[in-house]
Amino acid sequence: EVRMETENTPAAIETKETDRCGVFSTDEERVQQARDATPSKEVVESIAAAFKALSHPSRVRILRALSGGELCVCEISEVVGLSMSATSHQLSLLKSQRLVRSRNDGKLVQYSLSDRFVLSLLDDCVQHLNQEQAR
Repeated sequence: EVRMETENTPAAIETKETDRCGVFSTDEERVQQARDATPSKEVVESIAAAFKALSHPSRVRILRALSGGELCVCEISEVVGLSMSATSHQLSLLKSQRLVRSRNDGKLVQYSLSDRFVLSLLDDCVQHLNQEQAR
């Protein structure tokens, strides 16, 4: 079933922009396929939280620093140019999203990536940005 709304309705008049349709029209089969492809609310919220964790440049640098393997907080602090306190704070946020894990090593706390998927995501972002700049 396809529903349509003409351009003269208040809703259609308010949304006249180049990135919107001139009429409201839906194909229920396509809408249902899109709904079926959408993860549950809980999964979507977890994905959004992970992206929020990636939204700070310092956290991105920390994750890239850990791409070579385990580092202690002191070493990460030196790599990213933050104080130990600020580094620990950022690591805590990354750990709460299960992007990094820690282990005690005597008086040191060693951090590593929980899963390398995040590196693939960051690499894809870099590749995308490089392609955009080349255009």
